[in-house]
Amino acid sequence: MTKWVGGLLLVGAVWTSSVVSHAQVCAGCPSFVKTSSLPIRNLSSLVGCWKGEGPNGLASKISYEMGSDYTALLETMWIENNPTMYTMYYLVEDAAMAHHFCSYGNQLLMRAAPSSDPNLLPFKLVDSTNLPSEHNNHVFSITFHFQDKDHFEVEWGLHHNGRNLPQH
Repeated sequence: MTKWVGGLLLVGAVWTSSVVSHAQVCAGCPSFVKTSSLPIRNLSSLVGCWKGEGPNGLASKISYEMGSDYTALLETMWIENNPTMYTMYYLVEDAAMAHHFCSYGNQLLMRAAPSSDPNLLPFKLVDSTNLPSEHNNHVFSITFHFQDKDHFEVEWGLHHNGRNLPQH
């Protein structure tokens, strides 16, 4: 699922579904089925349920559900002994966005940086709500590493107790 310190390897989809191209209600709207970006298409290919190891070896599950006529991807994250968290991925023109609803009580808006590597999709913090100071605990980045159709890693950049935790 997510690994606060370093990367997390998710293995083997328990259930998967592919994104199928179709005529959309809003033909001119950006969507996961029309994007030309391979890293964004890789993100949309995660639809289904995944199991892996989270921070400190905790059991983790994550699910991805496509909705809103292929314009939004909902991530639901369960990490053992932690509250459930949600991230909504969507497109603004050609850019992937992530709106993370954190267990710290803040809401974090991130934008994907362009990547020439089709197996890498890095998001960086651009705005937030309920985050009074950059010194408060919060997530500042999410990076997907797509390995193959059954494996991917997610690195979460976490600012916790006054320091940024290391990433791989």
